[in-house]
Amino acid sequence: MAPSATEMSHDAASLTVVAPEPPARLLELLRRPRGEALMLGHVHPDGNVLGTLLGLGLAMERAGWTVSYAGPDPIPEVLDFIPGGDRWRVWRKAPRRFETIVLTDCPNDGRTEGLLEGVRGPDSQVLNVDHHPDNRRYGTVNWIDPSAAATGEMVFDLLTALEWPIGRDIALGLYTAVHTDTGSFRYSNTTPRTFRIAAALTAEGAEPALVTDRLYQRRPKDALLTLGSLLGRVEVSEDGLIATLTVPDGAASEEFMAAEDLVTYPRSIAGVKVAVLLRAEPDGRVKASLRGKGDVPVNRIAHQFGGGGHENAAGCTLAGPLARAKTTLLAAVRQALDGRTS
Repeated sequence: MAPSATEMSHDAASLTVVAPEPPARLLELLRRPRGEALMLGHVHPDGNVLGTLLGLGLAMERAGWTVSYAGPDPIPEVLDFIPGGDRWRVWRKAPRRFETIVLTDCPNDGRTEGLLEGVRGPDSQVLNVDHHPDNRRYGTVNWIDPSAAATGEMVFDLLTALEWPIGRDIALGLYTAVHTDTGSFRYSNTTPRTFRIAAALTAEGAEPALVTDRLYQRRPKDALLTLGSLLGRVEVSEDGLIATLTVPDGAASEEFMAAEDLVTYPRSIAGVKVAVLLRAEPDGRVKASLRGKGDVPVNRIAHQFGGGGHENAAGCTLAGPLARAKTTLLAAVRQALDGRTS
């Protein structure tokens, strides 16, 4: 839900604005190219972060900026059609400091795997653009809009406020961001604003059929067989309110996990209120994704384990092994559901 009024806070080092409109300070900084800008991604980049970082970066280049693009993980093959992706670099550690650093759709700076600390100097401007309500506000300028369905909506509004041209390549990235973060416009976060922006991006040259084809219609046969095997692992609680899918380490490739939004399958079961995906990682940790249907704010559950997100979509990381993580997380989900019904 959109905030009823603009929330603003600032100190000597930073400015935070929680509102649908981009802050004047952000517009001022972007209008004046200052050194080299780094578009910095987070671990396991998805369509929202890649579409916005690449789209905004291309727009900044046209406005006179020198721009680099990097993150701790590579672009998933399923998203390599987004314009600008060929310039993405994978960094395990920061090579140097940058005067301007832009992060989009990154609520927790820890998700950069230490890269932000390495590229940030004492005088760096860190521009943090995000729609997560639990954003940690780590930038020198933090623009947070929880009413936006996707950060792609925010970057579109930002470019509009700057009066910068968009065009086909930028529009395709931003459309992909909006498309993926709304579940192909199926999720409850989809609003009239979402459709207005999607229409405007299509008018600018984004191709909805291309996005659909690249995201959903190029699945290899082996991936289909893997999906079938994993769906056989779905479990539903006795009362039908919780559906769980566990993925042991090695059961699916990184490419498969990046291409498939697996948690949507248990979420689609009739009567289920909370869906949980648990994936064992090679380092022994367990990554969890939670999805709700408006009955329980799953971000509050994720917060208990150091994670976060939105009311109906959140994530966290737990200590392994997988069976213990499953027991721990499902106990928290059950407690949240019991609190709702008590």
